[in-house]
Amino acid sequence: MGFIQVLQPQLVNRIAAGECVERPASVVKELVENSLDAGARRIDVTVHEGGRALIQVADDGVGMDADDVRLSVHPHATNKIKSDDDLFNIQTMGFRGEALASIGAVSRLAVTSRTRASDVAHRVRVEAGELSGPTPCAGPPGTTVDIRDLFYCVPARRKFLRTNQTEMGHITEQFVRLALAHPGVAFSLSAQKRSVHRLAAAEDRKQRIADFFGPELAEVLLPVRREGDGVLVEGYVAPPAESRGSGKWEYVFVNGRYVRDRFVSHAIREAYRSLIDPSRYPVAFVFVTIDPTLVDVNVHPTKAEVRWRDSNYIHGQVLAALREKFLATKLDQPLRTPADDEAYRERVRAAMVDFFTRAQPRHEGPEARRHEGVGSAVRTSGRDEGTEGQRDEADRESGFRPTQESTARPDATLSAIPNPQSAILNSQSPIANRQSALPPGEPSAVGPRAVQIHNSYLVVETADGMMIIDQHALHERILYEQLRQRITEQPLESQRLLIPEVIRVPADRIEALETHAETLARLGVELTPSGPQSVTLHAFPTLLHERVDQRRFARDLLDLLSERGARPGTETLLHEILDMMACKAAVKAGDPLTPQEIDALLAKRELAERSSSCPHGRPTTLRLTLRDLERQFKRR
Repeated sequence: MGFIQVLQPQLVNRIAAGECVERPASVVKELVENSLDAGARRIDVTVHEGGRALIQVADDGVGMDADDVRLSVHPHATNKIKSDDDLFNIQTMGFRGEALASIGAVSRLAVTSRTRASDVAHRVRVEAGELSGPTPCAGPPGTTVDIRDLFYCVPARRKFLRTNQTEMGHITEQFVRLALAHPGVAFSLSAQKRSVHRLAAAEDRKQRIADFFGPELAEVLLPVRREGDGVLVEGYVAPPAESRGSGKWEYVFVNGRYVRDRFVSHAIREAYRSLIDPSRYPVAFVFVTIDPTLVDVNVHPTKAEVRWRDSNYIHGQVLAALREKFLATKLDQPLRTPADDEAYRERVRAAMVDFFTRAQPRHEGPEARRHEGVGSAVRTSGRDEGTEGQRDEADRESGFRPTQESTARPDATLSAIPNPQSAILNSQSPIANRQSALPPGEPSAVGPRAVQIHNSYLVVETADGMMIIDQHALHERILYEQLRQRITEQPLESQRLLIPEVIRVPADRIEALETHAETLARLGVELTPSGPQSVTLHAFPTLLHERVDQRRFARDLLDLLSERGARPGTETLLHEILDMMACKAAVKAGDPLTPQEIDALLAKRELAERSSSCPHGRPTTLRLTLRDLERQFKRR
């Protein structure tokens, strides 16, 4: 006897805090949801030190009188449900009455509230679960909640918090989700006395999407809408060309609440099937409005998941809404060409040529010029071919290696490469003429015996049969091996941009800049924060400069680094990044190649390690022997 005892209320509240107060972002979510339930038309969020020191949420809602202020911090005290039936007809953001009691058990909490009919506000304080008040005080109509020193009385929880920047990223993401779901409410977010977001009430969701993700994305979004049997599916989806490298661009809301739901997510991915690469993710903002009796939102402590009465029907409605829009829309990707910017670039060239010609090349020892590969091919210009050859020969003899400064010469920076694939494949090294050194069983004579079919595959005669080569997979492997070899010895060569690119990204991606700063430096990518949801690209790897959409690459790179978390410098992460770089720079299926480019590609195949497969593991080469052919034609 005596083994079981009733826990003290203070300890019960701290246990409850472990479920609904995971980190400072959880506190922001709970408090803003309370403000929305109070009918607020303006909500202001203030944060210091990533939420450790202060989280303040002020609203202009209906407010509370003295008795309600006192009861609001008691456990399971709420005005949103009154009977068992209400649990199956939830029409508010919050309903359990746990938030303030749980938060007060692990922080210093103050709640100040005033109704519009009252001339005085009232305040209660809770410190580590101990209640004091209410006391009269001054205050505007509405409610202001201050949380200071979160987890100060639970050191074990406090030490597991991440850096201020990481926690601020989570808070900003929660803020984005709540503001997207309620465009008619004005929101503001401040951190360290600096305004992060200041959003006026918007007329529609598309305007709120533009506030967070930029007008460039909002302009191309496609509206979707489908209604039937108590379910309304609406929102905005991006064309397949706007796909991303991370699944974090998928926002799903049910009755104004952000959720993660596998049925809706599967329907979205299924709608995009065959329209985007399987390794990429769609951009989608889907809002499901449903009869509360048909969905259970009380299946997760933070209300992040729901349970449908008929999940298959929801899946079908979302899938049908997106597919109907895609079938009714021309999804052809517009051709993007630099021709429109040619006059502007000419003016920039004239203005900057003096600066670039002053850049003095740096000479290093002969070992610095060991690898010539794809990077050296970028140093092309409109100069005479013979002059360029003499210059390269002199460079090789002197041990000259282009540096970040020397690659910024006007002829390297401003001249467009007429044939990007040719620039990649035609290396200065003599490997393209090494056909006589090929081992037995390999191409016996590359030139006329190599044929490109469907602009995607190379058919090559060998001594004992033939090979069929996937040109993209092979070139991807070659580039990957060259990048891997270079980056183990020194950072990749980079080239500064004449005009830095400002790129809109989700707030949590910016943290990756600091976490993975060393990795970015090795890659030759210079990115700096330039706002709460934007970064500026200053320098880009020389290899990719003329062949890759820089904005899209930087965005995908940040998505990848953000998903991998705080694990900088790992070999796995480096492999994934180099793989992505090689894939984007390699010739694509459908690109026609000249005979010289085919020769160079096949010759480099013999120098690449593991050339039988691409970095993804797909085969690059299929072999058919004469014996196989004779069997197919019934000669044996």
